[in-house]
Amino acid sequence: MSSTDRDNAAAAALSGLLAMTPVRLTALLDGRTPGEAWDAVTAGTHPQDPRHRFTTSARATDVGEVGERYSRAGVLILRPDRPDYPSAVVGDPGAPAVLFALGDPSVIEGRPRVAIVGTRSPTPYGLQVASDMAADLADAGVVVVSGLGIGIDGAAHAGVVRSGSTTAAPPTAVVGTGLDTPYPLQNKGLWTEVASTGVVFSEAAVGTPPRSHRFLARSRIIAALSDVVVVVESHYREESTYTVEAAARRSIPVCAVPGSVRSRPSDGTNQLLVDGCTPVRDATDILVAVYLAREARGLPLGMPRRDDSAPEHASGPLTDSARRGPDQQPNEVEPAPSTLGGPGGRDGGDDRDGTDGWGAARRVVSAPQAARGARTHW
Repeated sequence: MSSTDRDNAAAAALSGLLAMTPVRLTALLDGRTPGEAWDAVTAGTHPQDPRHRFTTSARATDVGEVGERYSRAGVLILRPDRPDYPSAVVGDPGAPAVLFALGDPSVIEGRPRVAIVGTRSPTPYGLQVASDMAADLADAGVVVVSGLGIGIDGAAHAGVVRSGSTTAAPPTAVVGTGLDTPYPLQNKGLWTEVASTGVVFSEAAVGTPPRSHRFLARSRIIAALSDVVVVVESHYREESTYTVEAAARRSIPVCAVPGSVRSRPSDGTNQLLVDGCTPVRDATDILVAVYLAREARGLPLGMPRRDDSAPEHASGPLTDSARRGPDQQPNEVEPAPSTLGGPGGRDGGDDRDGTDGWGAARRVVSAPQAARGARTHW
């Protein structure tokens, strides 16, 4: 076994130890290779494990067998110091010390990315909107990121993989279980489709069952992977709340789809609009937000498709659609109101700080960047 293979296997083995959490794993690997960390844990000499919390479990684990198990499952082991780790997450305050992937993790590189999240109890309106937005964004070359859960998440991914387009950007999912444990079971087929056409990420070791804290923790990864987060129907205190909070901490724009004031699933999204988030009605509105977000960060604006070798700075659907509305000349756009933005904060593993997520979002809402009706020439 090469040193790289052993380090990968050791990283996976550490992730799978009993009582391991993202924060504890990060501490164990800080300043050490996975192989070095593993040897210290099994020897009972690791300074970050003074009570030998993990020693017994580690001594009962064969690192070689762990590596073979991942290989058989087709699960890739990604580490921040390796080139296959998602570049969008490198340097993020909540970046996983080890990330696992089923599919091709390179599909998200060099492409704009939009997270579509929302309630697990949507209306037919919400399901249709999420599916249509996702399909149109993927067809425009935007990678749709979501959680493969029941409701809005699943509808977004279904919209991408079932659109029938052969040139759509591949879907990306971030799940809260091991990659050999599809959850929820009713989305098992969708899980397989996303993995075969795009990629499914998880920071949970193979064999990890569903646990509520892991679904909350994965929200920070969804946010970190995205240029813009779009909320399609949400009650006040749901998992999407944590994605909104994670995006706010990273100054990632959050957009919301308007809903009926008489619809409980739209309570959260309508409140986001009241608080100053950008309203979006369709993929064109989202493309404008993506264009502005990427331009502000100095990122490439073009969107090459899977079979397109054109450079990212080339003109594409994003630049063409975002720069003009139906009544505007090319290279003009009516700026959208600003969305969530503010100083970034350090994440504590599951992004929970004891506050209400919507309240955290409200604390960092900035004033509109430009008055409605003003036009900016690019």
